[in-house]
Amino acid sequence: MNCMLIGVYDRYILVDAGLMFPDFTDLGMQKILPDTSFLAQWRDKIEAVVITHGHEDHIGALPWVVPALDPSTPIYAGGFPMQLIKRRLQEFNLYDEGRLHTINMRQPFQLGPFECTPIRVTHSIPDCCGLVLRSDHGTIVHTGDWKIDENPVDGEVFDREMFESLGREGVALFMSDSTNVLAPGRTTSEALVETSLVNRVLGHQGKGRVITTQFASNLHRMAAVKKAADASGRKICFIGMSLNHYLEAAQREGRAPFDPKEVIDAADLDDYDPNQLLIVTTGSQAEPRAQLTMAAHGLSHQLKLQASDLVLYSAKVIPGNDTRVMQMMNAISQMGPEIAMGRDENLHTSGHAYKGELEEVMRYVKPQHFLPVHGEYAFLTAHAQLARDNGVNYTSVIRNGQMLGVGERRNRNTVSIGSAAGVAGAEEILGRERTDTMQVLGEVELINYYNDGNKGTGTATEMGLEERQVLAVEGIVVCAVDVGRHPEMIRAVAEASAPNAGPAAAAAAARAASQRRLKANVRVTTRGMWVGLGDRLLEQLHTAAKEAVERLPGDAALSAVERVVADALRRTCKAFNRRRPEVVVIAHEFDPRAGAAAAASARRRDTSSDHGTDLRGFQGGQQQRGGGGWQGQQRGYQGRGGQQQQQRMSDREAREVLAENDRRRQQRVREADLLSAPKGAELEDLASSADSSDDDQAVQQLLGGAEKIAPGGDSGAAPKKRRGRPPKAAAADLQELPPGFLDQRRAANPRDHPEQGGNVEYP
Repeated sequence: MNCMLIGVYDRYILVDAGLMFPDFTDLGMQKILPDTSFLAQWRDKIEAVVITHGHEDHIGALPWVVPALDPSTPIYAGGFPMQLIKRRLQEFNLYDEGRLHTINMRQPFQLGPFECTPIRVTHSIPDCCGLVLRSDHGTIVHTGDWKIDENPVDGEVFDREMFESLGREGVALFMSDSTNVLAPGRTTSEALVETSLVNRVLGHQGKGRVITTQFASNLHRMAAVKKAADASGRKICFIGMSLNHYLEAAQREGRAPFDPKEVIDAADLDDYDPNQLLIVTTGSQAEPRAQLTMAAHGLSHQLKLQASDLVLYSAKVIPGNDTRVMQMMNAISQMGPEIAMGRDENLHTSGHAYKGELEEVMRYVKPQHFLPVHGEYAFLTAHAQLARDNGVNYTSVIRNGQMLGVGERRNRNTVSIGSAAGVAGAEEILGRERTDTMQVLGEVELINYYNDGNKGTGTATEMGLEERQVLAVEGIVVCAVDVGRHPEMIRAVAEASAPNAGPAAAAAAARAASQRRLKANVRVTTRGMWVGLGDRLLEQLHTAAKEAVERLPGDAALSAVERVVADALRRTCKAFNRRRPEVVVIAHEFDPRAGAAAAASARRRDTSSDHGTDLRGFQGGQQQRGGGGWQGQQRGYQGRGGQQQQQRMSDREAREVLAENDRRRQQRVREADLLSAPKGAELEDLASSADSSDDDQAVQQLLGGAEKIAPGGDSGAAPKKRRGRPPKAAAADLQELPPGFLDQRRAANPRDHPEQGGNVEYP
């Protein structure tokens, strides 16, 4: 896209405000817009906007750029591009007549810090200009998009004389179009295309209709089509709204090649003899909704192709559109019409200068510094080398977002592109005498924004481009899950929620939830995927989803159901056809009351009892020591894997819960004893003989009256070995504490006032 800041020190102008067109990977997008956040930050430094010509890649982003600028910032353009700008701003309710100013060739005007003189260049759209920007610090020349047409159909010739005079005046920086730098020779004139079109149309006399497709903005080509129609006695019909749009704008400016009233309405085509019709249509790049594209597939209501038609392809295939253009042409050919396209037909000429023209103008201007613009990075690099080959020693190539400082070599003053403001060392780079007068000063990170042709505008992430790619390439799986829960689980949860219910009731509810598995009714469908004979993939997906649900506990949340089912579906697709589709799972309760009961059960399991017991242990979890602390590890649902929980708590697990409670009591006693131990002494690993807590009783009730288990081990069995390093032997003799030592400790750590620093409970 074309959108460049040019300035002197901290005063800037904005040259063009264009957009780009997406390629085939940007599915559903119609425009790529510049990042205007930087312009908004510098709105007080940008004094004007100037437009070189009316192509979309130079004016298309104005509805997004204008709001980022100061409301008083003026916009300058030639007469025809100004007509296009007015209509665009009106469409977005941004039109302000006071901001718009029309410029004329060779008539200087003040443009921010510069005296600007527009100069005539030829291109594929009327009223194009280059810019001469003069200041006390040097002269900058920006060509815009251009070619040298020796015989333009509108009579407005390339201003060679002005470029030669600039070379004598002296140019500090020259910027030139790089689009066709790799094409040798020179471009052909539009007059040659006009002759070829007339001959082709005359050659189809008495054989049927002639249909030509072209870029809608190419009014010079419309003039050639009109001449061919007049020579063959045919009527012109436009099929495509943009053709009328450009012709009407030219009519308002007095540049229309013919009166728009001479164009017949597409609805009246059937009223004319086919030998009297010359149809101009859009769709040269096989855009999905363009008229020629839809006609090629029999979808257009306005244009029905006939075997007797002659289709003239009077355009260039833009790189990236090759495949779909050829597909469109193949479809047209299969319907019977004759197609004329290719270089030998001379039905199109480029609007961008070839290598020979680029060298000619470089020799006219003889700049001190050269910066190639408008082209792929490889083209910019090739153009910089071309400048060096023609005697320009100081060249540079910059990327989007980079800021370049340029100093006029004769007086060492400053001309800049981008900004030096706030860049460390910029004043030193631009203000002092130096050998290097062209240097990158810095770079700002810019991103592209995408527009879907309507109100949707955002970054690639916001517009979901990656998801669109997945849907297009991998397909999609949609699954609906009706979750059913067992009535026994609901009853147990209701009992646990009673006012007089204790930990035992909560444990019973958790046990009921773990014992009663979910049931589900599953519906699965796919789009854009190979499913095999007999819909084998659908059967496998249905089975995988149902089994995944039935492995979950009875109080599993709907979010857990969705995650587990989605993971199962992804694994099944990968195993079946090596695809990674987008998976959408929607789970809902068959009985809403059951969902509320499940949520209550889950909350109760996640809430510890008053004595520190984690009720999740009753559901099959176990406590595991690790690192410097104790972490609960559940064998139930973990992440997306959705492994199966145990159906009931075993005796071994219950003993582990009791052992953990015992270990905590021992730890508290040990911490208390450490306070009274002399410095450097060792303590034996004390065990507590405290009675079982309410948590232990709850476990006993849960196990239904199992035999009493001694703290820390099995009944009648040897004590369970302690993990980790063996305890150290106790000291033989403990030293007596100094008088008043414990009182001092208690005063420093008061047990009744933990907010004052107390952190140990004294026995």
